[in-house]
Amino acid sequence: MIFEKHYLPQFREADRDGLVGLRGYMNYFQDVATHYMHNLNKGNDTLPEEYGIVWMFTKYKIQVSRKVDYTGELTMETWIPEGKLSAVVRQNLLITRNGEECAKGCVESCLYDIAKNRLVRLKEIDFPTDITENKEFEMSGFQKLSTESEGMEYAYTHQVRYTDLDKTGHMTNLKYVDLFLNAFDSRFFEEFQIGEFELHFLSQCFEGEELHVYKRAFDDEVSLIAAKDDKVPCAVASIFRK
Repeated sequence: MIFEKHYLPQFREADRDGLVGLRGYMNYFQDVATHYMHNLNKGNDTLPEEYGIVWMFTKYKIQVSRKVDYTGELTMETWIPEGKLSAVVRQNLLITRNGEECAKGCVESCLYDIAKNRLVRLKEIDFPTDITENKEFEMSGFQKLSTESEGMEYAYTHQVRYTDLDKTGHMTNLKYVDLFLNAFDSRFFEEFQIGEFELHFLSQCFEGEELHVYKRAFDDEVSLIAAKDDKVPCAVASIFRK
């Protein structure tokens, strides 16, 4: 099953240069991925109340082909690739305009039992098993990102506040995109054009907690870590130059 959504980009989603890029695409990716689950009646709009379970995104990967303006609709598609479904679900995502690729990526998610504080299998929510799709899609797998902050440069500290939270009560995934991009100033991104972004979530962060952001920049790659006071990483990311 392929879920398709059409959307006209808005100015509020633009980067500093006035065009929609990584930040906007990441929001679109999460929107279409969650809408897919909502259409199955297996989304976070109903799962917490019905099963006491929520979807938790664990990894994102996105490749940016080109930025876009606001002059035409985007077509967004998502599907679960063919194969045996396990406790971890992968969704492929594609954004195009007039048939031309703008961005593509994949997200990985799993089910989390709120009361039991543990991961659970798909059968716990009666998830359908006949919805995978055999669609051609070229995308490399997720990398193994370093969680070691020693030797990295401290960027800044962010305290988790009300507007960072989602329905689960923890800092919502997309807030980490801004958290990591803000480790650099606009002059950096004028020269470093983002071609690929990968983000892994390692532990939850809650209201009032502090996240310390560390960075390491190479010629064509940036490594980033967000860690709590005890140095335990909550998320790690890698950005590659286009």
